[in-house]
Amino acid sequence: MIITIIGMGSIGQRHFQNLILFRKKYGIDIIKAFEKNKNKISQLKKKFKNHLITNNFKEAIKGADVVYICSPTNLHPESIKETLKYITPHFYIEKPLSSNINSCKSILSKIKKTKKKVGIGYMLHNHPVITHTKKILEQKTLGKVLSVRAESGFYLPFWHPSEDYRDFYMSSIKEGGGALLDTSHEINYLQYFFGEAEKVSGKVQTISDLEITSDDLTLAHIYFKNKVQAQVHLDLLQFDEERYFKIIASKAILIGDLKHNTIKICNLKTKQWKNKKFKFKFDTIYYTQLKNFMNLLQNKKANICDTNSAYHTMEIVEAIRKSSNKNSQIVKVNS
Repeated sequence: MIITIIGMGSIGQRHFQNLILFRKKYGIDIIKAFEKNKNKISQLKKKFKNHLITNNFKEAIKGADVVYICSPTNLHPESIKETLKYITPHFYIEKPLSSNINSCKSILSKIKKTKKKVGIGYMLHNHPVITHTKKILEQKTLGKVLSVRAESGFYLPFWHPSEDYRDFYMSSIKEGGGALLDTSHEINYLQYFFGEAEKVSGKVQTISDLEITSDDLTLAHIYFKNKVQAQVHLDLLQFDEERYFKIIASKAILIGDLKHNTIKICNLKTKQWKNKKFKFKFDTIYYTQLKNFMNLLQNKKANICDTNSAYHTMEIVEAIRKSSNKNSQIVKVNS
């Protein structure tokens, strides 16, 4: 198997390292990469010795069975379109699908014709806190879910301390950065829990003194078709990272903490909290994601976000944007 990674930013390099680590297990013969930044290539060649890393796109993807799309979000459509000029591989696409809904339609239309497998990089599907909560919800021991809150808060300058945050694509609205798009993980795992959304309201804002053009605070309310209501708080402002969700149900309350890897459940009858701690290294999530992607390629059962789910996430994102432009009015998803 030959795998090519397009875009060698932090996530591209992470995937490259993991593919090297598991190359024998998954029968990977060659790992290559395309990086358009010529100045960066010499450093990458030192880090990933004996691997082809080039700014020649055609050379990079030649013969690839699988292509990882790890370019900036706004370049996903271009990267896929260019790839399909030469080959028809399976795709692993980093989340989100693109920076706008129309680009997503273009991406999916082109890939669907190839009849190849596609996995999307919403890797929190394989976070133990998420997978365990999913099982609890399926068992219905919490009772009827009444309300949900999900929060993700990071301080953008701390995200990649080795580089100037102003040069990071997250700072640029044109490159597809911002809290709403890049932390759409929260929207996606709420879909994983509760299904499709019907309508939303929200506000997409830039309120800090950070030198960015993207949003640093998005507040939204999502109304799911199964009548569950969820509040979503996404920001690039919090000095002390925060990432959790709280599910309020008729029989219990569940708090999933993705920073401390814990689940706490308080039963209505006992009014006592039971804690469960998951001990694992964060890289394990990516290892599990890789395993599930390889299962997908082999037509095995795979816990990985598919294109339909990822597209619906973009529909919700687009609806939140529309709501924000209409002074936070409630708007229908896919309207």
